[in-house]
Amino acid sequence: MWLDGTSQEAVNRFWESCGETEPFPRGLERSVSLALPLALVKWPHLRLRGIESWFERRGATFRFNCLSRAVRGCLVAYGGQGLIFVDGADSDEERRFTIAHEVGHFIVDYLLLRERAIAKFGEKIVEVFDGLRIPSIAERVHAALAGTALGVYMNLMERETVGAVVARSAIWDIEDRADRVALALLAPVEDVLAAADVSAAGFEQRWAVTVGVLRERFGLPASVASIYARSLLEEIGRGPSWVETLRLR
Repeated sequence: MWLDGTSQEAVNRFWESCGETEPFPRGLERSVSLALPLALVKWPHLRLRGIESWFERRGATFRFNCLSRAVRGCLVAYGGQGLIFVDGADSDEERRFTIAHEVGHFIVDYLLLRERAIAKFGEKIVEVFDGLRIPSIAERVHAALAGTALGVYMNLMERETVGAVVARSAIWDIEDRADRVALALLAPVEDVLAAADVSAAGFEQRWAVTVGVLRERFGLPASVASIYARSLLEEIGRGPSWVETLRLR
């Protein structure tokens, strides 16, 4: 299964709220502004201290409580709204994946959880989500079971070596779920398979063709395209044969 129910709900919700489907390659910036209460902030050579300074200049106190370091992106959500900070010095390919990844976190790990809690406990639970009061015992139990972070929600996309975003072999695992949503937004499976000729006899040829399509038509970073191509081919039964697997080791 490409997407679990929650991830598919996130993708469907995004495009339904957007009201239009963006052509490929998708930058998502306009679509995000139409679909979600999210604002994008591009900051060259993005660092945690720079994000803290951004809030300070606007009269808000926000701290990561760790040493400053470079990051590709950062999501900060509060009050049902959010900000996505993106490294403006990154390539278009890296930026679009960062944005899509953080959109996945915002919908799946923040917005949907918030809405489900409201449906269960009523509007009063918003005060708990926003850190304005201590949750009751029942609310604490529910939050723990749901894995919900109360107060300001924050997620970082670390600045890693090329390919590490997916090389952690977790493109299909909780950072993984945000990756899945990102890929479904940027390069839906059905569109990729319609555009890629996977009829070649050898896996290496099928993989190279699929990677090329993912990079040229869908604008994915090379590292992401590489592992996504393999995952797609394996899912449709066009992965490496047993003999090819031995050779690839």
